[in-house]
Amino acid sequence: MIHESRFLAPRLLEPRFLAMAEVLTELAGEIEALGEVLCRDEGFAAGHIRELQAIDLISQKQRALSAILSAGFSATEMRRINLEAINLRFRHFLDDSETLCEVPLDSPPANGTGDGGPLDLWD
Repeated sequence: MIHESRFLAPRLLEPRFLAMAEVLTELAGEIEALGEVLCRDEGFAAGHIRELQAIDLISQKQRALSAILSAGFSATEMRRINLEAINLRFRHFLDDSETLCEVPLDSPPANGTGDGGPLDLWD
């Protein structure tokens, strides 16, 4: 489990993790810019709303992962994740005795399997 520690943070704030975080942030900005360009065409945007939402979700996940890396994998930063898809993957790293603020932002898809898997985005 991950616990806040003054001894843990310096080792985890290595330049390689900060560089990874920077790349993730850059990628998030690039994917957002792509989504913005695609949204300029109203006809395209109207016909591809789910795909554009998927682009936005990819960017949000990249920013969340970047924040975790930048903070040295801190439990505090992991608790700030408000994306259910990421939160579920990191929850088991946290101390179960501490409460997480869970706010589900992802609603189940109207079509597809409903399990929230990647294929649900394209049904």
